[in-house]
Amino acid sequence: MRRRHWVIATLAVAGWTVAVLAASSLPAQTAEPLSRDQIWTACTERLVQRPSDAWLQGCVAAMAPDPTPSATPAPSTVPSRPPASTPPASTTPAGTSAPPPTTTSSPTPPAGAWPNPSNTGVPAGWTPTATRSNDLRITASGTVVQDLRLINGADIIVDADDVIIRRVELLGGRITNRPGTTCRKRLLIEQSTLRRPAGTVTDADQEGRIEVGGYTADRVHLDGVTEGFRVGGQPSCSTTTITNTFVRIQAPDVCRDWHGDGVQGYGGGPLVVRNVVIDFQERGGCGGTAPFFYPSGSHQGNIGPVTIDRLVVRGGGYSFRNGHAGRITNLHIVDGSWGYGPLNVKCSVVSPWQASLSRVDAAWIPTAIRALPCNTEDGS
Repeated sequence: MRRRHWVIATLAVAGWTVAVLAASSLPAQTAEPLSRDQIWTACTERLVQRPSDAWLQGCVAAMAPDPTPSATPAPSTVPSRPPASTPPASTTPAGTSAPPPTTTSSPTPPAGAWPNPSNTGVPAGWTPTATRSNDLRITASGTVVQDLRLINGADIIVDADDVIIRRVELLGGRITNRPGTTCRKRLLIEQSTLRRPAGTVTDADQEGRIEVGGYTADRVHLDGVTEGFRVGGQPSCSTTTITNTFVRIQAPDVCRDWHGDGVQGYGGGPLVVRNVVIDFQERGGCGGTAPFFYPSGSHQGNIGPVTIDRLVVRGGGYSFRNGHAGRITNLHIVDGSWGYGPLNVKCSVVSPWQASLSRVDAAWIPTAIRALPCNTEDGS
């Protein structure tokens, strides 16, 4: 019996060759083709060595991981006209030369490992090739911004499609992909750190550090910020995907009316969260909302669905709040870390459900204490 496989190209990646197959009929005994995620990973890794390669940029954009788990990959094609490449968005002051790109290996949680501060964000020993203190606005499709540090609260404003932000550190700033009324498509943020600058006084900031929606964040580290990921922007924003990421939310110094969250949906669409840890740190007299907050209700306007697999949450009034249909598996809620209860979920629309009350060690590896049934029906 013959079946359909797909071939796209053959890529040489870091000294080894990845055979990527496209549409053709092959005998059943032929080796299994690479998955969409494997092709995307190969293109992304090769793009580190060849950041101006327009074909690789198109490959990364076209092969972005499918947010819906599937046993077999769907055929896809790389655009025939790849995104235009542009000079690096970072700048170096006149009369100086930028240091060579860092050769530090990328932090990646090993297979089966949970994310923590040591294997997410910019790599250990990383140094930027440039530093800037004013906002960076990206207006050319296909731009790759990498090895850049932004200080003094400078933001990255993405006003173009198919942008890649890689190994970037923002000290006090945020990343947004909807500067106007339309979400910019296929934004990829990877191996990047957004942290609270040392010595600063924080306020009850109501904006997400990464927003608005329709982006992919992989191996990101949010450190000491008062707000995490915002998921919104429907109908112009598409599925938001957050993977292999560590988030530490910290109560602001000036609390006032703080409603902090690790992941918050506000007018958001489909959401995929895989292999993520959210540490939600409140303090007496300054409580936020929740590590994970994707509520139902007309004022939020979320439409879902959600796909959650391998998520650790600690803290919050309710640690896990969800009012939308979806699949929730391998959810670990740190035992006794909440103010009101472990969860507030509209359980009738969630299937499957698999969660545990757990403890975590210093590396954020969870150990289940007991199963946690889904026995609520609010989700607001």
